[in-house]
Amino acid sequence: MTEAEIYEFDLNGYILYRDLIPPADVDRMNAILDDNITLETPNHFGFAHWDPIFLELMAHPRTLHIMRTIIGDWMRLDHAYAIKLNKEDNAHDNLHGGLRSDQGEHQYQWAFGKMWNGLIVVLYALEDVNPEDGGFICVPGSHKASINTYRPAVDSHLVVNPSLRAGDMLIFTEALVHGTRQWMSANRRRSLLYKYSPGYSTWGPAENLDSLRALASSDLQRDLLRPPYVGNRTPLDFPEVTG
Repeated sequence: MTEAEIYEFDLNGYILYRDLIPPADVDRMNAILDDNITLETPNHFGFAHWDPIFLELMAHPRTLHIMRTIIGDWMRLDHAYAIKLNKEDNAHDNLHGGLRSDQGEHQYQWAFGKMWNGLIVVLYALEDVNPEDGGFICVPGSHKASINTYRPAVDSHLVVNPSLRAGDMLIFTEALVHGTRQWMSANRRRSLLYKYSPGYSTWGPAENLDSLRALASSDLQRDLLRPPYVGNRTPLDFPEVTG
């Protein structure tokens, strides 16, 4: 991350990167989801086992280099799921998260010249999100708030609803107060969420990743899917970023 990007993430608790996924890959991912989603599929659902492209995205070189600054060399994937919403879906407005929430796991602090984080979310948009469409919302700067018991109304002036284009990547800390606003667009919402944590930490049950690790096609993917531990844990072998 550049100094400007670190400043933006520190200031707001989230940062947006445009056009991380090429249009052809966005189309391919949407086609895979179309082939696998049924009427019984819930609005939040697992997807990473459906095609190798999703584990490749988990280990995207540019994403990992950004996460190296945010989490460090011993990061791991904690869990992943997709979100689909239509205007007809009854998704309730909500805000959650915040500094030291979830039994204290959601952390954000600076020490020894760098940031220290708990669970971090990488959200990839597979469809455009225009102003006032709804979907992801957050309270910028709330990851450093001194009060973690207060939640503003979802229509408060403190709450933002970032606009996204298909292929964009939005990264935020779970220490940020964030949530969902009712989806208002006639078009669908479709997002992939990968959640990374430090190598010593887990939010979801670690055994849930066993089946994905069996599908991994590289040492890097397998390392990202390791269970949490500290002793003798080796850092990731980060791939080069090209282009």
